[in-house]
Amino acid sequence: MKRVKPIRLEKNVSKIVMVVWTTLIGFCGYAQLSNNIPRAEDRSNAFSLSASYGEILDREAWFYGFSGEYARRLKKAPVGFAGSLMWDSEKDEIKDKTVGTFTAAVTGSYLLGKRFSIGTGLGKGFADTDNPDRKYKFTNGDWTTALFGGYQIPLKNKASIGISLSYEYNISAKENSLSIDMAFGIPF
Repeated sequence: MKRVKPIRLEKNVSKIVMVVWTTLIGFCGYAQLSNNIPRAEDRSNAFSLSASYGEILDREAWFYGFSGEYARRLKKAPVGFAGSLMWDSEKDEIKDKTVGTFTAAVTGSYLLGKRFSIGTGLGKGFADTDNPDRKYKFTNGDWTTALFGGYQIPLKNKASIGISLSYEYNISAKENSLSIDMAFGIPF
């Protein structure tokens, strides 16, 4: 009889919570907060600030971050493009190492109605603390791509709060991650 190795729940709790949360968000709806494109045709520009949390699925690591973004919707089309500047802090539990990274990204989104959107993006890290001095230095950082979906909640003055779910693939490190983002967007 082959003995089955027990799952160490305490090491996997954060991954289990992340998978359950992202599954629930996925069933509730998709929307991209990092790409909070304007819903109204009369306002084609938007600025948004967002916060995110995510888990790297290929190793015991998690991250959180913040971003600022400018988005532009094409006239009379449900399509938008955005440029973002992001900062994140990644914690590797095994190596007991934390690395801060600045990333620039471009994204494209498609509105699936008044509140739902899907999209994709490409990012490039350009400065991080992954060096002996642990200070931010310009680097030839990782390339990352993402698929995302989101849901926007309209507020007064056509501003919105968004929540999004992203699947990201770090092309350089060959790692998969999931993240949840919350954003506040102001169209103009």
